[in-house]
Amino acid sequence: MKTYDASAIRNVCLLAHQGVGKTSLLEAACYTSKGTSKLGKVDTNTSVFDARADEKERKMTISSTVGFVEWEDNKINFIDTPGFLDLVGEAKAAVRVADAALVLVDAADGVQVGTEVMTRFLDERSLPRMFLVNKLDKDNVNFDKLVADLKETFGTSVAPLTIPIGTGGEFKGIVNLMAEEAYEYQREGNGIGKKIPIPEDMVETVANMRSGLMEAIAESDEDLMNKYFEAGELTDEDMRKGLSEGVASGLVFPLLCGAGGLNMGVDFLLGTIVNLCPSADKRTEETVMEGEETKTISCSADAPSCAFVFKTISEEHLGEINFVRVFDGKVNTGADVSNSHRGTAERVGNMYFLRGKDRIDTNVIPFGDIGGLLKLKDTHTNDTLVDKSVKYFIPPVEFPAGLVRVAILPKGKGDDEKLGIGMTKLHEEDPTFTYRFIPDIRQSILSGMGEMHIEIILDELKRRFKVEVERKAPKISYRETITKPVKYVEYTHKKQTGGAGQYARVFIDLQPQERGNGYEYEDKIVGGVIDQVFRPSVDKGIRAKMEEGILAGYPIIDVKVSLVDGKTHPVDSKDVAFQIAGREVFKKAFEMASPILLEPIAELKVTVPDDHTGDVMGDLSSRRGRISGMEPQGKYQTINAKVPESEVLNYSQELRALTQGRGFFTKEFSHYESVPPNVATKVIEQHKQEQEEVAE
Repeated sequence: MKTYDASAIRNVCLLAHQGVGKTSLLEAACYTSKGTSKLGKVDTNTSVFDARADEKERKMTISSTVGFVEWEDNKINFIDTPGFLDLVGEAKAAVRVADAALVLVDAADGVQVGTEVMTRFLDERSLPRMFLVNKLDKDNVNFDKLVADLKETFGTSVAPLTIPIGTGGEFKGIVNLMAEEAYEYQREGNGIGKKIPIPEDMVETVANMRSGLMEAIAESDEDLMNKYFEAGELTDEDMRKGLSEGVASGLVFPLLCGAGGLNMGVDFLLGTIVNLCPSADKRTEETVMEGEETKTISCSADAPSCAFVFKTISEEHLGEINFVRVFDGKVNTGADVSNSHRGTAERVGNMYFLRGKDRIDTNVIPFGDIGGLLKLKDTHTNDTLVDKSVKYFIPPVEFPAGLVRVAILPKGKGDDEKLGIGMTKLHEEDPTFTYRFIPDIRQSILSGMGEMHIEIILDELKRRFKVEVERKAPKISYRETITKPVKYVEYTHKKQTGGAGQYARVFIDLQPQERGNGYEYEDKIVGGVIDQVFRPSVDKGIRAKMEEGILAGYPIIDVKVSLVDGKTHPVDSKDVAFQIAGREVFKKAFEMASPILLEPIAELKVTVPDDHTGDVMGDLSSRRGRISGMEPQGKYQTINAKVPESEVLNYSQELRALTQGRGFFTKEFSHYESVPPNVATKVIEQHKQEQEEVAE
């Protein structure tokens, strides 16, 4: 196929709440541009984009896909992202490599939770954007109210560029406010609008809406504003130029109309993307790491090659395919490149331009373009491939941390290795989940963005790697410590079984340390009452016991042990005897030192709409949380709180229920605190019960 210059490439990510029709719109764009021979449908499993088995089963996008469209001698690379909020990591990766975004809004449902979440990602990177009111063929559409809601939510920068001709069953076309032209579409037709006169009952509306568009464009530029005040209007040329510059600078958000599933309004959308969205040659990367320094790259076709891997997928008969955005130079088949993030070498093999499950072979992916690289040895999401002369890498996408945890273990005997391999492969494709064994709770923990995310991962594990798992509630990583010092605690270990026996006598002092100071061992032996060779053995035995725990089987922290006295037998004393004595004397001293249980405290930042703040704060308090403050974030408030980890295991689902899905939060470990006696008793009793079950 044709190789496009970066000035003719547009990289656009599609974002929306779940079910608004991103994939159907992309299917329509490919069909209208003659990239596909038929109009694919998600509902009938004929989509070239939602092609995974689980996507067909669930009728939803799970994994981001890339689809290119050729339009008016330009190439548009669309990145179709999932709308389900458990899968927002996919959107973050797409935003990282796109030069603009198209945010879809449901014509009947209006601004939804996903709309707000996705636009926050765009705000983080100051990415230009357009809105598309989709599904105008639905009933109960109030376009004027929808526009007002969009302006209220996202500001007066939202500027309608087209308006619908009819809605619901009467939706038949759009009016272009810039050119004051109307177009009618055939439902599920070829996607090319037929020019018609503006309906008489819309002439006044068109004039008023065009005036509003003119004002929005004028407000984006001081010179245009002065012209507008002086002349009372802007010329067509002023409006076109001002709109283009306003979009690029993020000061104007054009609003378009259509029905992607019916292929109506899509041709105008494609033309608008070509005319208004920034081309790939305008890209700069300001935070590329080189050693400890940052370096700005200008993104040039003449520079050494630099390509960023923003997505890795695996196909059963092909292997891994890495989706890359070329930021500098070009990537050629057969090229020897470096993975500068991992410090490894790669040779580029087969390459493709991507249209969902369809792939077009190519020998080069040029500057500014997006493509797929097949079967690299050790390159995955967030890696950077560069010419061997290049030493920097592009900072990885900061994926959100998993908020829902579940303990899993394989159902089949001997499946532990298969489980580990499967999880490693799946994590390479989806870095937003983690899977690791936690020694202190002796569980393998899977962390994901939500319950649906967990289900998708486990379904893929079963389908692709033939591993089924049993799910359990995750344990809390409690800790044990003491609250008072004890002195000169003694333990004597004797064992005589005929011949050489075992003997060790030790005395220790035990005292608590300040929280976070860890374990300290001090040898205070004077006069050689314990041979020097055996003193480290006492420490070794104590450390082993600290790992096992005493109260409830959790690691012991923040204590100081002083070895103060003891006795050695000239024949029977040996390393193992002093290890055992160390374990037992520590256990004895620990139980005398008023031991307590500690629980992990999480630091939460909970962002919620203003009208839900009271409910959320009350709920956090009921979870033994302490609120430390609030920070305004536009129409939202971010509540800072410290809450016991045990109280927020399923907080993601509960917060959504409290805020109608509009709240979100981040969580990280803060510190350890004493567990209330009533809670500690339950934890200790649970441990005893488990020990008894194991013994049986």
